[in-house]
Amino acid sequence: MKQPKGSIGKRFVPRFWEDADGREAIIKRIKRRVERLKEDVGADSYQKELLCERAAFVVLQLETAERAAFEDGHLDMGVFTQMTNCLLGLLRSLGLEKKVKAVGLKTYLGGHAS
Repeated sequence: MKQPKGSIGKRFVPRFWEDADGREAIIKRIKRRVERLKEDVGADSYQKELLCERAAFVVLQLETAERAAFEDGHLDMGVFTQMTNCLLGLLRSLGLEKKVKAVGLKTYLGGHAS
């Protein structure tokens, strides 16, 4: 008997981003987005890293839905709105403003000296 879509099986087999084939272009792109988001929000904890990963995934889902809507004219606005609200909640938790790294004068001058 085939398992219903979206249900949890009797045997859970975890799949982690770290185990994804990093040679694939889409995996590289997703990882770049996660890293950029982590830098922008100053992800200084594991919790923030987890939120960055989830936010990047939701963005990918939204972009995929937008592209499909452009190509075939179909967009489930209810799902799209829920996902957008989910993204907004994640981004609010992370902070909507880009965090600036605190750099000492010595470091700043050392990096900008010619």
